[in-house]
Amino acid sequence: MSHNQVKVGGQSPNANGEINLELDNISNVSASSPSQSDTLIYNSVSSSFELVPFAGLTLALFGIGASQAYPTTGSAIANGVALNFYGVAYNGVGATVGSGWFDSFTLPPGDYILNAVSGVTMSTSGGEVTYRWYDGTSYLGTTGNVGYETDTVGSPAMAYVTLSSSTSLSVVCTSATNVNTLASQGNRASEYSFIEIRKLA
Repeated sequence: MSHNQVKVGGQSPNANGEINLELDNISNVSASSPSQSDTLIYNSVSSSFELVPFAGLTLALFGIGASQAYPTTGSAIANGVALNFYGVAYNGVGATVGSGWFDSFTLPPGDYILNAVSGVTMSTSGGEVTYRWYDGTSYLGTTGNVGYETDTVGSPAMAYVTLSSSTSLSVVCTSATNVNTLASQGNRASEYSFIEIRKLA
C-alpha cells in the first residue's frame, strides 16, 4: 500500500498508518543511549542537538535571616576587617564553612560567581561601609556598600573567580564611615546579610 512507503525520520508507519518517532530519529539530534537527567543542548559546531550529563544544582546560600546580635569578639569593623555572616541555608558547592557566625569559608577548585550583601549598621545617617571579596592575597570583583537606613541594605559585592586549589574567601571592609561598634551592631547583619555562590565548573 502506498501509505507504507511514507517515512518520517527513517521510520515507517505501522498497519494503522501510525509512526512512532524516537528523539534520536530526528536528523539534527544525536540522542542515542540517554541517561537519567541528561540535558539536550545545541552544538553550533556540528549544527545539531546533543545529550550532555546534567551537572546538578551547584549553589550555596549563606544567611538564614535569623535575629542574632553581631559577634562582639574580633576587630571593630574598619578597612581590612572581614565582615561576619550568620548561618548556612544550603551548601551545594562543597564549601567548608562554620555554623553560626563566620567571617571566612573555603571553596574547592572550580569556577564560581560570588555575590555578597552586608547588613552592618552605622551610628549616623552619613555612615557607610564598603566591602569586596578577598582571597587572602587580592581583592576580587565589584565593590558593595551598605548605609545607615535599612532600605540601603542590598548593594552587592560580586566576583567571578577561577580557583585552581582550595581557597579561603572572605568579604572584607574596604572603607568605613560612622560605623557602629561591634556591641552596637544589633541584629541587622544576621537578618539582611547573605552570600550566594554559584559553581560553574
